[in-house]
Parts: sequence; structure tokens; C-alpha cells
Amino acid sequence: MQTELLDSIDKLLADLDVPREVRLLNEQLSAGQNLSTDKLWQALQASGFVDVMVPEAAGGAGLGWSDAWQVLFAVGRHGLPLPVGATMYARAVMAELGAEPSTEIITMSGFVQHGPDGVMLVRELPAARLATWAMVQDHDTIYLLPMSQATLTDVGGPGCFDAQASWPRSVVNQSTLGTAERGLLARGLALVLAAQIAGAADRAMQMTLQYANERNQFGKPIGKFQAVQQQLSEMAEWVFSARMASQLGAQRHDSQAPALLAAIAKTQTSAVAAPIAEVAHAVHAAIGITAEYDLQIYTRRLYEWARLGGAQPYWAEQIGQQALSSDHLLDFMRQGVFQEA
Repeated sequence: MQTELLDSIDKLLADLDVPREVRLLNEQLSAGQNLSTDKLWQALQASGFVDVMVPEAAGGAGLGWSDAWQVLFAVGRHGLPLPVGATMYARAVMAELGAEPSTEIITMSGFVQHGPDGVMLVRELPAARLATWAMVQDHDTIYLLPMSQATLTDVGGPGCFDAQASWPRSVVNQSTLGTAERGLLARGLALVLAAQIAGAADRAMQMTLQYANERNQFGKPIGKFQAVQQQLSEMAEWVFSARMASQLGAQRHDSQAPALLAAIAKTQTSAVAAPIAEVAHAVHAAIGITAEYDLQIYTRRLYEWARLGGAQPYWAEQIGQQALSSDHLLDFMRQGVFQEA
């Protein structure tokens, strides 16, 4: 699976010591301080990885989902809470709409509600507290909203950078970016989160296997006990199913996000995220939840990314509706899954 692109972004994130930076952000969040992302973001921006999906004519690499998946997988493997994937896709969308891609951090949502007096509300906005802009889609209209003018409300516990966000009508009316097919942002974010879940799951399994082989109990590594081996084997199945589903959704060589493949990718990865985290913590026992140990950084992301952008029930319903609209299930699989890929 290793490629030059994956190796490059993996090395960059390793050099940045993401767990250390995440702990600093957590400390700032707990203290109510401004969150400093400059070190991480400047390195990512300078690397060019955030522009891999931007067309060459707009200054990017012009790559599609199959290549972007490698960057997203690495982001997940390092538990990076910044909305790197959302920014990658948002910049590609901006270029398609003829707008100048922003160099700042962009979060994204395709799920919008409306409150009194024209307020626009996003109930769970990924990494809202780390972003400068939010790209949201309401029906076929896409907006680029400033986070500086958003009202944020916590939606998670300690160490969660997601938030509920709302903007007054006056801000919304001035933030229209263009129009696009309905569901465009929801599908793109689903593929982004699916790939990141696959990466975080891979790192959680790697850490769990290493711990099981190093931690001795009753004179031998706990990984030699049959009960632990059974847990690890199930974990491996879930981890590789997440990787396969996310790669299935990201087979295209352009920036289009097929509806069915995005739904399959997000449904499966969201379904296995919690079981993977549960086994990881069961094998690690108490040490796995300590702030000083890195495992909790990756399992936090697993739970969050599984919930965001539409959880398993939502995307499973999308698959079911498309399947029921087909006259023949075999044709649905052959045409909807394999030809779409």
C-alpha cells in the first residue's frame, strides 16, 4: 500500500510530532485560550498536500480521490484534528466554482438547518474551533462562512474541537459562493472522513498489537492468550474492512464523489470505528485512557469522525433507498457500485 505520496505525507506528520501538538491544543482548549495551529498549518500549506485536488490550472496538483486517499489516510494515522481533508475538498470545489482557493483552514458540512430570523445552523461542524472558514451547502447553494462571525456551542467532551455553529442572516446573505448539485459537500465529506477513520483505525491496531506483544502477564505476553487473540483477530477484520470500504469510495481519478460509493464508505467505516476503539482500550486496559498515552488521541478521532458528516444510520438509509429504487439487485450492484467506481 505504501507509495511515494503516502510516505511523504507520513514522514511530514511524523516530523511534526502531531501527538505533542494535539496535547498543546487540548491544553489551550481547556484553558479557554486561543488555539494555535500555525506550526501544523504552515507546514502542511508549504508542503502542497492540501492542494492535491485543486486543478493544475488553479495552482494545484490536479489529482483525484484515489491519490487524495493516501493523504487522508495518513492524516487519520496521525490523529490530526485539523480539517485537512475538508480543506482539500473545499479548495477543489472553490476552483470548480471559479473562486480563488483560500490558503486558510476550511471546515465543511452538507447538513444545514434554519433557525428563527434566518439563522443558519450546523449542529455538528467538524473541527469548528480550528477553522477559519466553513463551507456549507443548503440545497444547491454553497456558502463560505467566516468562523469569526459564528456562534459556537460545544458538542463533545474534553479534547473535542467540533462545535455547533450558527450565523445570522446578514452574514449568510453576504457569503454565497455558488451553486452545485445537491449533496455535493455531504458526499465529499463522507469520503474524507471514511479515509481518515481508516487511517486512525490502522494506527490503533498497530499500537494494540505492539502493546499485546510487549505487555507480560503470568510470565508471557498477553497477546499469547486466546481471549486476547480473538479480540485482535476481530479488530483486524474491522480495520481492513474500513480500509477496503474507504478505498472503494475513493477509486475515482477526479474530484467527483459518487453518491453510492460515498455512502458505502461512510456506512462501513462509521460502523466499525467504535468496536475498533473498544478492543484497543480493552487490550490496553487503564493505560489506554491516560492523557500521557497516545492511544486516546486516535480513538477520540475514531468516535468523532464516525459521528460527523452523517453517522452510519444516515448513510445506510441512503444505500437502502437507492437499492429499493432499482428493479434488480444484481443490476444495482453491478451498475451502481462497480461501474460508478
